[in-house]
Amino acid sequence: MSHGPAVDGGDPLTRAALAYLASGAGARLLAAAELPADPWRLQEQLRQHHPAAWCRAAAALVELRRRGRDKFAAAAAMFFDRAGLEMATGEAVAAHRAARFDAGSRVLDLCCGIGGDLLALAVGRTVVGVDAERRRIDMARLNADALGRNGVRLVVADAQELRLRGDAVFIDPARRTRSGRRQRSGEDYQPPLSWAVRVARQIPATAVKVSPAIAEDELPAEAEVEWVSWRGQCREAGLYFGPLATARRRATVLPAGATLVDEPTAAPVPVAPPGPVLYDPDPAVVRAHLIEPLARQLGAWRLDPQLAYLCSDRAQPTTLASVYRVLAWVPFQLKRLRQLLVAEGWQPVEGRKRAVATEPDELRRRLGPLPAGRPVILVHTRLAQGPIVGICENGSG
Repeated sequence: MSHGPAVDGGDPLTRAALAYLASGAGARLLAAAELPADPWRLQEQLRQHHPAAWCRAAAALVELRRRGRDKFAAAAAMFFDRAGLEMATGEAVAAHRAARFDAGSRVLDLCCGIGGDLLALAVGRTVVGVDAERRRIDMARLNADALGRNGVRLVVADAQELRLRGDAVFIDPARRTRSGRRQRSGEDYQPPLSWAVRVARQIPATAVKVSPAIAEDELPAEAEVEWVSWRGQCREAGLYFGPLATARRRATVLPAGATLVDEPTAAPVPVAPPGPVLYDPDPAVVRAHLIEPLARQLGAWRLDPQLAYLCSDRAQPTTLASVYRVLAWVPFQLKRLRQLLVAEGWQPVEGRKRAVATEPDELRRRLGPLPAGRPVILVHTRLAQGPIVGICENGSG
């Protein structure tokens, strides 16, 4: 048995390891590495037929492919490293974004990484993917081949040093340091956000992926900003310039595909006391500051100008918010709340909160053991007159 090439103490998925795993022998190794077994025993068995370095790489890739299923339907055939998978756009979000680009156009995907967005952009388009790291370009090439994306060309280069020519541009700047720390400021991205804005002035159909936590004062005035949530989490934000922009602010909820845009000339939504139906807006709606457009869509009112919760007299089905039927609103006082729950036969099984410090699990712990009863959801918040709790049931059914 050969020992194979030396691998440093870091990531075993080197360029050489990727080349081996993409070969016929590598495919057999990966198939064997997927078998359920004790990890140490499995490594011993694999090393009887394959170099030790490649066995470590196979084990790492098999685990990453398992993690990648949440992002990619074809994860079992794709190639990742840990950071590349974490930073890659999932296929549902990537497909949503790619739909903004004209079919048949030539798109430059700058800082393409392992190819999360590139794979979506390459459906019906020619795409040139650029990344400064050769290993990530290797992964993007393998992933494009695995998914049959034939209209892809890949270039190893620093995007900032290229003369850019194309119909449209997508930029996914690095938002983490080499140590893995997330960068919140757009000027700390690599390349910085100011450079991306200059690209948009050269090629107007430009989109830029940014952190959903980007500061308001860093948002370019000429761009549309879209916050996107996937399965209840606000995963990312994107800037759209020129012909790609269709609003100033937008919130989109996936996989439903529901979207909401700003209404700058609309009248303010009224503020009124709590009502029998409660809406908890999706995180993308909250982050986009589109509470009032949602309220107008639902015929709802606000409980407080600074609070994201909405109320109405009648439930409207929506994928832009969680909907609850309120059984009771009560001022928050722990002993009185417990007495009411016991008297009514209500058993808290879930909780929500806004504008209060106490976490839902902590509130249920402080209430102590309660008799089994009708499952309810406790919504804990604070109005001008003090803390309040809504005792609710799911109202979306």
